[in-house]
Amino acid sequence: MNIPHALARWPQAAALGLAIALMLPAARPAAADPSTLAAAVRQRGYVPVSGEGAVYVIDTAAQTLLKKIPDVGSHPTVLRMLPDRSKIYIDNFGPERGEIAVIDTRTDTVAKKIPTHGLPFASIQLAPDGRFLYVPTSASLMQVIDTRSDQVVRSFALPGSPIAIEISPDGQRLYVFFSDSTVAPYDAQTGAPLRPRLPVQGVGPDWGAMSGDGRKLYAMNELSDSISVIDTEAWAVVKTLTLPPGSAPVSGTLTPDGSQLYICNVGTRNISIVDTRTDTVVKVIPTEHAPVVATFSADGQRAYVSDLGAASRAFAAPLGGTIGLAFFSFQPGLPGNVVTYDTRSHQPVGRAVVTGTGPIVGVYD
Repeated sequence: MNIPHALARWPQAAALGLAIALMLPAARPAAADPSTLAAAVRQRGYVPVSGEGAVYVIDTAAQTLLKKIPDVGSHPTVLRMLPDRSKIYIDNFGPERGEIAVIDTRTDTVAKKIPTHGLPFASIQLAPDGRFLYVPTSASLMQVIDTRSDQVVRSFALPGSPIAIEISPDGQRLYVFFSDSTVAPYDAQTGAPLRPRLPVQGVGPDWGAMSGDGRKLYAMNELSDSISVIDTEAWAVVKTLTLPPGSAPVSGTLTPDGSQLYICNVGTRNISIVDTRTDTVVKVIPTEHAPVVATFSADGQRAYVSDLGAASRAFAAPLGGTIGLAFFSFQPGLPGNVVTYDTRSHQPVGRAVVTGTGPIVGVYD
């Protein structure tokens, strides 16, 4: 979320930059052995707090704050971690400047800041093998960072304002969602367009999700309260799921086994669960506050749902979703929560309160 976590649909109008967050496991300073790192990261999450320009490290089992990593940049929104867990990449959705910050997980400090041309949107994605980080920007560019050198090694122009991106399981194709409610695939190496731009049959495709086999692409259409299901081989929208008015579905995340899609509806304060075999809503989970992104433990037994906190009750459907997200993007000091759910009972089993604006997206080991 990978939002969450692309959730921000506010291209060019950077004043509405969404405070998206991606909580990712990381290693405690310890031995360099990958197996040691993998064992050490369990029960830890990293949360960007845009109002403070910081990343909070939390204990996901005890639901407590462990530490704060300061000076990660202005409006950090999405975190991505390398497969070996050695580094975390953070987008910074301006408005002062565009950059990607890099956290060294062995020391939990900012090791580098990589300038970008334009503001990175909250939809940066790593290649499946972790070699390259893809960064769509407000300058209608896709910038590619080599994670070995931590430098921008190539860029290619996009024919519009990108909102979110997804990467095929083989790492060969980038699917880019645009502000005019279209999506198109590009060669991940050359940037060459592979198919014509396809209307997603919805408005405001803020977030994408891709099936594990790469055959289906989902578009969460916040402004039209719908989910578009795209067949990537036929290159056609094969189904549109209509949600209740004012739902404002801002994100959708697949369970680890790919059998279900958890859709967070910030306007109606609930989560729609879609069976991906039939692409139908099979359950709706009410939430106390406005949910933004759901992510999962590796075994799929726990869902971690980040929300906008108690103040989000003031933003109700039909306009509450859009207004609420814009409000929380720029109001520091308003706490949000990470609520842990049992995916079998769909009942909450815990909560971590994080001060500042956020958290939003979470991914856990």
